[in-house]
Amino acid sequence: MDSLSEKTLVMIVGPTAVGKSSLMNEVVTLDADFARVSGFTTREPRSNDEPGLYRYLTNAAARQLIEHGEVVQFAIHPTTGDMYGTQPQDYPRQFNLLDTLSTVVAGMQALPFKNTVTISLTTDSSAWRNWLLTRYPEAGEERTKRLQEAVQSIEWSLAQTSQHFWLVNHPNDLHKTASELIAVVRGQSEPSNPPAEAAELLSTAKSLL
Repeated sequence: MDSLSEKTLVMIVGPTAVGKSSLMNEVVTLDADFARVSGFTTREPRSNDEPGLYRYLTNAAARQLIEHGEVVQFAIHPTTGDMYGTQPQDYPRQFNLLDTLSTVVAGMQALPFKNTVTISLTTDSSAWRNWLLTRYPEAGEERTKRLQEAVQSIEWSLAQTSQHFWLVNHPNDLHKTASELIAVVRGQSEPSNPPAEAAELLSTAKSLL
């Protein structure tokens, strides 16, 4: 764990289809001090998984890593029961970007990083609705789970009052959003209040449930 003491963890909180992965990938291309956190999961691989982002383990193998003290953190997904976790080598740069469930932010903040930064990501509600329905076109259990997670994530973000940052993902200008994120992490921006887009996104998510 000593390897984490000089590093910053940047947690990106937001609903599915809000553009977290695309944003993090853009940040990494703009600033070599940033990297995405990889990790392991016990869920089955998906056809749209990004190459290299996950190591797929059995539950037994994941538990063995935990028992041997080789895991930085792990979490059980609240709706699927799948395990997600990381090891020290999964944080390779000065600033490490992680798509983070709101339910585990506090636990991540307690880890021995030099610093943690939490950013809630929102976007235009109409664009998000289109992205979500493109990814999950059929009404059913999977889409309902993602919508429930979206509501939980946004409500948690809206409840934060201290040292919390917000970014609006600009669908047509990812470079702008990535530059704003870099400025936040490098201490060039102040904590921000929720933008109007956040409440609108919450209303849209609830309407689809």
